[in-house]
Amino acid sequence: MWQLWGDAVKFLAWGLTVALVCFLLYKVVMNNNAPHLVPLTEGGRDSLMTVGVPRGMSDTLVNYGEAFAVHFNSTRGIANCAAYELTRNELGGNVERSNDFMPDPGVKGCPSPADYAGSGMDRGHLVPAGDMKWSEQAMRQSFMLTNVAPMHKALNEGGWAKLEEKVREWAARDSTLLVFTGPVVNEDDTTLAGGRVTVPGAYYKVIMAPCVRPRRVIAFIYPNGHSGGRLSQYAVSIDEVERRTGLDFFPTLPDEEQQWMERSINLEAWTN
Repeated sequence: MWQLWGDAVKFLAWGLTVALVCFLLYKVVMNNNAPHLVPLTEGGRDSLMTVGVPRGMSDTLVNYGEAFAVHFNSTRGIANCAAYELTRNELGGNVERSNDFMPDPGVKGCPSPADYAGSGMDRGHLVPAGDMKWSEQAMRQSFMLTNVAPMHKALNEGGWAKLEEKVREWAARDSTLLVFTGPVVNEDDTTLAGGRVTVPGAYYKVIMAPCVRPRRVIAFIYPNGHSGGRLSQYAVSIDEVERRTGLDFFPTLPDEEQQWMERSINLEAWTN
C-alpha cells in the first residue's frame, strides 16, 4: 500500500516538473518573438520629444497639456512640427470626433476656418484626431488650427490615412511611440488666404519606438497629392527629413546613437 502511494507521489512530482519545464520553454520562445520593452521615464520622454529649429525660422512652441505640442510657424500659418506620445492604453478611447475647427487666439498667425473656405483643400490634421479618442479635451485641442495644414483630399483620405492606421498598429505592439509630423515646404509652394497659409508640397512623419531595445525609428515623406502604393515608396531616413525641413530630431541623444539611427531606413523592422 505504502509502495503504491510512494510511486503515485513520484509520478505526480515528475508530471509537475515536466509541466513547469514546458511552461518555461514556452515563455522563452514567446519573449524571443516579442519586442524587448523597457519603461520610458517621464524625463526620458521629455528629452526625446525635443525638436531643434534652425535659427531664423519662425517657431512658437505651444503645449496642449498632455495631448501634444506644436512648433507653430506664424510666417507660414502652419506648424513646423507637431509632436505627441501615443501609448497602447490610449488606443481604446471612445471619444467621438468633434469636427469643430477653431483658431487658437493665443498664437500669432494662427489661421481661421475662413482662410480654408473655398480653397478645395482639406484641413489636414498633423496630430490625428483618431489618436486623441482617450480624452474629450485632447480631441477638442486636435481641431485647433495650429494643428492643421492644407492637404489634398487624395493624400488626406488615401496614403496618409493608411499611414496613421499603421502607427496605431505599431503603438499597440510596441507599447509607446513618439510621433512627429509636419510639412515639407518648398520655395514654389502655393498659399491660401492671400499668402497667409502655405500649402506644403509634401508632409513628413518621424516615428520612434523608445521602449524597444535597440530603439526603433522610421520616417516617411508623402507628396501632397495622390499617394497610392506601398509604405516602402515613401520610407526615408530621418537625415532626409532633416535635410528637407531644417529641423533636428532627437538632438539630446548621444551623437553616435543619433547618427546610426538617423541615417538608416529599416522598414522591415517595423513591418515584420
